[in-house]
Amino acid sequence: MTWHPLVWAFWVAAATGGLLYATGAVQAVDVMLNWTPARADIDQLRRERHAESAVLLGRWALGCLAAAGLLGLVGIAGVWHRMVPGAMCGTGVLQAMGTDGSRAMIFWGLTLIVLYGWRVLDGLDSHHPQGVLTQAGARVMLSAAPFFVLAVCFSWQALMRVENVPPVSCCAAVYDQVLTGASESTVIKSLVPVCLGFSLVGSAALLALAVTAIRSPHRTSGVIMAIIATLWGIAAMVAVKQVWSAYYYQVLSHPCPWCLFLPDFYGAGFIIFGCMAVVVMESIALWLAARTRCRYPVLTDPACRRIRRSAWRIAIILVVFTVLTAGPAIAWRLRTGTWLDGSL
Repeated sequence: MTWHPLVWAFWVAAATGGLLYATGAVQAVDVMLNWTPARADIDQLRRERHAESAVLLGRWALGCLAAAGLLGLVGIAGVWHRMVPGAMCGTGVLQAMGTDGSRAMIFWGLTLIVLYGWRVLDGLDSHHPQGVLTQAGARVMLSAAPFFVLAVCFSWQALMRVENVPPVSCCAAVYDQVLTGASESTVIKSLVPVCLGFSLVGSAALLALAVTAIRSPHRTSGVIMAIIATLWGIAAMVAVKQVWSAYYYQVLSHPCPWCLFLPDFYGAGFIIFGCMAVVVMESIALWLAARTRCRYPVLTDPACRRIRRSAWRIAIILVVFTVLTAGPAIAWRLRTGTWLDGSL
């Protein structure tokens, strides 16, 4: 395994967050199994102390693990490719890591999504003295454990592969396909317009739903927004990779999302994919708040405030995402009179 300073920083953040999370999870087990807010005996007072400790530890753990995930992303996207022969961006790093690299990223994402959902429930629960969401929050917090363990295991295996790895092809493989006249598969070609259209329609639909949620949080259907945002995120990833990135590279047939993270393109990938992540996570937060509003009427007011906050964030981030993706394409069209593929 390479001992690059960024790798050290990643493991320090992951280990610190893991220790905090494990300590808080131990406290959360007692809360999940024995929480009885109607009682006031010594056992319940002990559980209340455990619940408070779990909340504080969980918040710090979320911060440390989010920092670890960001450090890992920065390493893959813009730093570690210099240590991999033949690598020019994150594509080469992931090739060197094998399937373990992609798996680690997936499980890191799931870990942070679950813990963010717990943080939303904890924020709502703090508005009621009886802690009506305390037990549910403990369950959600503990459910992140298997994802975190798998994320750490796959991260270790992936980083073990980076040092002394044989040369990789990275983006050179894409250029070789262009030079030899190789074409994409028919399936991918047929899916790109569908994903592009759904990402555009989905952006408009999510923006409309966000505006509706801001105006009438009491009538917001969080589950619909969460489903649309998840499907939109998948379609938007394909659209960015296959269509929008070309207007940054100013060259066709280079569907490499990792190049967007390089300084040559001002690190636009961090903002573009960050916007997509925020939209998905805030849609989940909005769904949790809407569900809490329906199931716990005593939390209606804080739940509605949380719905509005998530809706505002989704609306603003969608505008930023649209400007960063469709903006360069529209600028190209206005400047040249055609789209990059030659169509009018």
